[in-house]
Amino acid sequence: MNPNQDDSLCKVLLVDDRPENLEFLESILRDLGQVLIRAVTVEEALRRLLDDDFAVVLLDLQMSGMNGFETGRLIRSRDRSRQTPIIFLTTRESADFPVVMAYALGAVDYLVRPIMPEILRAKVAGFVDLFQKTQQVNRQAQQLRELERSQFEHVLAEEKQRWELERLREEARRKNDFLAVLAHELRNPLAPIRNAVNLLRLRCPADPESEWAQDVIERQVQQMTRVVDDLLDVSRITRGKIKLQKEATDIASVVHRAVEIAQPLIEARGHQLQVTLPETPVVMDADPFRLAQVLANLLNNAAKYTEEGGRIWLTVERSGDQLKIRVRDTGVGIPPNYLPKIFELFVQEGRSHEPGQTGFGIGLSLARSLVEMHGGAIRAHSLGTGQGSEFEVVLPIHLTSRSAPPAPRGKPQRQQAAVPLRILVVDDNVDSAKSLTLLLSHNGHTVQMVHDGKSALQILGDWQPEVALLDIGLPGLDGHEVARRVRADLGMKSTLLIAMTGYGQVEDRRRSQEAGFNAHLVKPIDLDALFELLAHPELVVDETGGADGESRYTS
Repeated sequence: MNPNQDDSLCKVLLVDDRPENLEFLESILRDLGQVLIRAVTVEEALRRLLDDDFAVVLLDLQMSGMNGFETGRLIRSRDRSRQTPIIFLTTRESADFPVVMAYALGAVDYLVRPIMPEILRAKVAGFVDLFQKTQQVNRQAQQLRELERSQFEHVLAEEKQRWELERLREEARRKNDFLAVLAHELRNPLAPIRNAVNLLRLRCPADPESEWAQDVIERQVQQMTRVVDDLLDVSRITRGKIKLQKEATDIASVVHRAVEIAQPLIEARGHQLQVTLPETPVVMDADPFRLAQVLANLLNNAAKYTEEGGRIWLTVERSGDQLKIRVRDTGVGIPPNYLPKIFELFVQEGRSHEPGQTGFGIGLSLARSLVEMHGGAIRAHSLGTGQGSEFEVVLPIHLTSRSAPPAPRGKPQRQQAAVPLRILVVDDNVDSAKSLTLLLSHNGHTVQMVHDGKSALQILGDWQPEVALLDIGLPGLDGHEVARRVRADLGMKSTLLIAMTGYGQVEDRRRSQEAGFNAHLVKPIDLDALFELLAHPELVVDETGGADGESRYTS
């Protein structure tokens, strides 16, 4: 057999122990153009049938050793050759040929010598054609199975991808729900702590130790509030929920705001801060709050990772159409292996076990995201442990806004109310309600306090206060339901309803507005903002943030 034979040709097995018979068969069948394979023994024939598929077998009955009928029985007993057609070749007369036995052994026909070439050629050609068509059908069936399998695997892959996306969405939803609940649970206890500190400032003698203790508590409340806000901001950024509120921004005011935020920690650790600003004011399109948040995070990071009594430099310079801001410190530095991943979420620079240097590892990640949202970049530099570190923010300077930078607002001053108001405080946290009631009373207002929604509706209907401060998570009737009933059932359209809650996301703000609230304040409440709102209720200042409803901390 030619090893380079075309695989599309069929094989015909010629079994006869007489070479002249084989030559005769080949001479008749050669014109068919198929592959003719000889076997001069039964063993050789069986070996061929184990190795290849044949269109037809021409088997001589008068083989020496084992007769043709036994050979046929063996051929039929094997899986590969069980369906192979067998044509017996015999010298017997037709009347003497055991047709029944032959067919029982699987023969499809028999020919009596002398063989007529035309008949043999026609019979073999028929089986060759049948074999070719069967092979074609088998190939098409295999291709169909492969196509179906491919399509099934494609559908399965798409379904798995859909399942994976659904799983990731569900995980993201649960994570966001968890963060919202965590923020709520962390903010709730901060409210009475801040209120109590403010009450102490108003009523206790201003001796140095008392002032120091009050400052410590106030700083820690602010720090915890910032941690909560950073956690939520990271979640919002990963979901694409934060949108920058760009305006013409004076960079000097951003720096002043960042320093104001970081100053308590810097002073508590005894650091010296040196700020250098450009001689010429730099005004650019940016979100002033978010840039201040970036710089405050960098300053807090420097203060945290610098031993007490260290030095911090904040330098701002303009270089062509770029603004470069550097925060450098004399701190513990950054190990070289941590520099490439310093801005990754929850990375704590390998120093989280040192005293005073713990954290969630989210501040730098948040800073990078906010800088990149402004089209800028942030880099970290350090010569290694004990060599300090420097963070450089590079921002493009664009000014497309036609408006001038807003004039800085002074910090609202708490003062006695020009017009004393009747105010109802509703909060199931007794400490929070009591401390806020005392502060409002000290400010000159007449205040009542209850701790559930049903009691709130009773007081609102009987007493008709001008203002109601409602916690959202009240037992029984929640704050939203109380607000809806105040507006619909009691008809109190002019009452100023202020929501107090630990939830400050967009959906929370929207639900409050739909329920009938005029303002949505996130705990711990900024008392200066609250007193400003009470003094000017027509402004309805929403201290939860801008149009995107993001929570924004205040110092």
